[in-house]
Order: sequence, then C-alpha cells, then structure tokens
Amino acid sequence: MKTILRWSGSKTRLLPDLLKSKPKNYERYVEPFAGSASLFFSIEPNEAILGDLNTCVMEVYQAVRDDPTGVHETLCSIPKTKDAYYMLRGLSPSDLTRLQRAARLIFLMKACFNGVYRTNQLGQFNVPMGDKIYSLPSKEELLIAQSLLQRTQLYNQDFSKTTALCKPNDWVYFDPPYKAVKRYRGEYGYESKSHNVLFDELVNDAQRLAEIGCYVTISYAFDEELIGKFCGWNFLHVNARRSVSGSMKERKLAKELIIQNY
Repeated sequence: MKTILRWSGSKTRLLPDLLKSKPKNYERYVEPFAGSASLFFSIEPNEAILGDLNTCVMEVYQAVRDDPTGVHETLCSIPKTKDAYYMLRGLSPSDLTRLQRAARLIFLMKACFNGVYRTNQLGQFNVPMGDKIYSLPSKEELLIAQSLLQRTQLYNQDFSKTTALCKPNDWVYFDPPYKAVKRYRGEYGYESKSHNVLFDELVNDAQRLAEIGCYVTISYAFDEELIGKFCGWNFLHVNARRSVSGSMKERKLAKELIIQNY
C-alpha cells in the first residue's frame, strides 16, 4: 500500500532499510509524527496509533477512514489544471466540509512544488504549483487505506500525548522534523515548539519508552549530538537523496541515521 499524501520529508526512500530493521515481534505500531505515514501504509499493521499535530493531515486520514468513496468522488470533481490548483489554494479550509478539506489537501500536495507543506503566519497554504500533478489515489487504494485506518487510533495532538498511550511491546517509530531546518514552514502552526526543544523532548521520550519495554526506531539526519544521547543503542548509517531543492544538481545524497534500542 502506498501513502495517500505526497509529502516533502517522507521516508519513502528509507523504506527498504526501515523494513529490514523492524522488530520481529511487536503488538502495535505507533507513529507520533505521522505526516504521510509511508511506513505505516507499507507494513499494514493489524493495530496502530497515528498522531500528528497538523490538523489538516489528520483530517485526511479521518475522512478516508469514514468515507473513502466520498473523498474519491470529490477528488474526481477537481479539474487537473493550474487554475484549479490556485483556486483551491485560495480557499479557506474553514469554509469547507471535512471531506472537501481532505480532498483539497490531497490534491494540493500532489500538485505543489516538491510536495512541500508550507503556510504563512495566517495559516494560509502558499506553496506554488509544481511542474506536474502526480497521480491521485484511486478508489481502490482509498478503500484499502480505509481498511487499515479503521483498525487505527487517530489523534491530532502533540507527539508526547501520543507516546503517553504506549505500552510494552509497541513499536514506536519517530520521524520528527529536523532541528537543522533553516526555514520554518508552518507545518504545525507558528506557535508550536522550537526544533531544539522538540529535539530534547524526543530524546527523553524515546529513552522512557525503551525503559518500559517498547521497540523504538528513530530516523533522523546524521547528528553527532543525537548519537551521543543514545549510548548502547544500534545505529544504521544510510544515504538518502534530498528532494526539496529546486535544482536537481543540489539534490545530493545526505547522511541519515536509523536509531534503534533493539
């Protein structure tokens, strides 16, 4: 199963390494920074928790869980044109139903520049259209996604509230925003935590989860400070190509870490 959302920072390119390193026996999958949830859709867990502070993202999963046919029909009603993109971008989500908001975000992310989610300080999506519209999820794909999401708890909240729900033998996958990001893109609202605060809280939370018997996996940009925080854990060094830059020449391989306590 492929992810529904196109998303800059998605770990699609790391999936082979993440799948090889998943725990052999776990009871429930937990992803506190869901985003496009590419690993979730790839492993198709029997029981899961997905959480994200981005309300628009979680509304997509809620709408697909409750009415995948309605989401598909709404997507099909959108003309695949530049004019339609900018018309949708200019709409206020508060004027739309949840179903319309979900279809709108799926379409915008499939058509926007590099799959970047960015808002201004008023919460308005302001990414220009890219050079093409990527294929939208089919009705069959949305129905499969519904079957997965119906056995998943969905939460629109801070990651720490999601991890507070964890119990022994859960597999917790952290895919947080990187603290080295130069420009804040408004993914979680401009009043949200700084990346440095988030970094410290995540380290403490991951160690707590390990102590109670969870399997913990973290994917992150190569960071010496982070390595020093997890003495005794296992580290896999991988290379992943960056996809955010506007120039293909600038999309170089970057060092990534997969950190695990098992």
